[in-house]
Amino acid sequence: MTLQALELNDHAITLGAESGVCVASPGFALAREQGLVLGEAAQSQSRLHPNESHNRFWQDLSLDELPGIHGGKIRHLADFAYAQLLAIAEEAKLPSGETLDVLVNVPGSFSRQQLGILLGIAKPTPFNIVGLVDSAIASAAALYAAEPVAQGKPVIVLQQQLHQTLLSLVTVRQAQLRVESVVSLPSTGSQHVMDSLMQLSTELFIEQCRFNPQHDAATEQLLYNALPSWLQSEPESGSLILELAADGTMHNAKLPYESLVSALAPTRHRIAEQVIALLKAAPNARLVVCSTLSELPGLRSTLSSTAECSVVDSAASIAASLAHSEQLLSKGGIALKKELPLSPTTNSQNKEARNTKLSVSHLETIAAPLVDRIRVNGNRISEIKPEQRDALELTKGDKMELELGDGRVAIFSLERVDHGED
Repeated sequence: MTLQALELNDHAITLGAESGVCVASPGFALAREQGLVLGEAAQSQSRLHPNESHNRFWQDLSLDELPGIHGGKIRHLADFAYAQLLAIAEEAKLPSGETLDVLVNVPGSFSRQQLGILLGIAKPTPFNIVGLVDSAIASAAALYAAEPVAQGKPVIVLQQQLHQTLLSLVTVRQAQLRVESVVSLPSTGSQHVMDSLMQLSTELFIEQCRFNPQHDAATEQLLYNALPSWLQSEPESGSLILELAADGTMHNAKLPYESLVSALAPTRHRIAEQVIALLKAAPNARLVVCSTLSELPGLRSTLSSTAECSVVDSAASIAASLAHSEQLLSKGGIALKKELPLSPTTNSQNKEARNTKLSVSHLETIAAPLVDRIRVNGNRISEIKPEQRDALELTKGDKMELELGDGRVAIFSLERVDHGED
């Protein structure tokens, strides 16, 4: 099957290919006696059953033992993550019994232990992890692919998860993208934003309709589910119109856009302050904001006043990882890549690079009887120190001299090395 990529942002764990996103599943689980519900279905019932709802299992991924959850079937948070991977595979309609090779965009907040747990829980699933990359690098690469004029500039990547926002400084050195630092801002995630908006809208309904949507779990869930669509609607005369049907009555409230921006000011200011701090280390940096964070009212205008700002969504980050698949596919053990070439390398480019290089150690192997009579760029091979010979490579244009024994010297100029491929 075609290589795909998985982005681990618990706001929406996303599986995608070069053609776009296949599955986006929020990091929610609902562990009830009737069964385990995951993703969007679990999120849409999280306020109905708060004691059975779980949404920190990706951020706090661990094997620490949990008290009896779901009849003892959930032993630790890793079991929730494993179950969600299976649910995503099912939603993607992967053929039974087959595995799918995936690159994984990993948040910079993941520890080495969490990476190990991820690799462990993925093994019994249909996902065969063949490469890991810091998701901030993927986002920066996506920016450079979309806007080549930005290449070479450092990038501050802002990624909002469920419970925190990550800010990563990505620099370019010797044509390599590199993560220099990662800062985590707790209590600035999408769930914190939802909690703030729940409180604000509840106050408006009470004030304008004498209706408290949080007076019971059912109407609280209705309010929670309705908030995203309200935020995406266009304000009328500077206000959002909030409509909620409950108990056979349609309740309406007006939310002035200025009040919305004001309610989210603490979250917005914390993020902006950290951006300003990072800009001191990289004054000419570009800002890359995930699509979720870009929708936070007032944030884009705040950030644009500090630096040039672009939006990169998960589909673009996934496409960037797949474009760099040649560099990300791990040979042997799988390790998290925190560096990537500025430009992707294709198979043909890799082959061309191999076909214009010849290591001296390889030359010694194939021409052992002649080593004492070979000079490379004027230096006799047998007189070069062993440690220098091991690292020395002939490249296109280098000259090799072979003493023929009758006083004559044959001179060769390296143009191509076939290594037995053709």
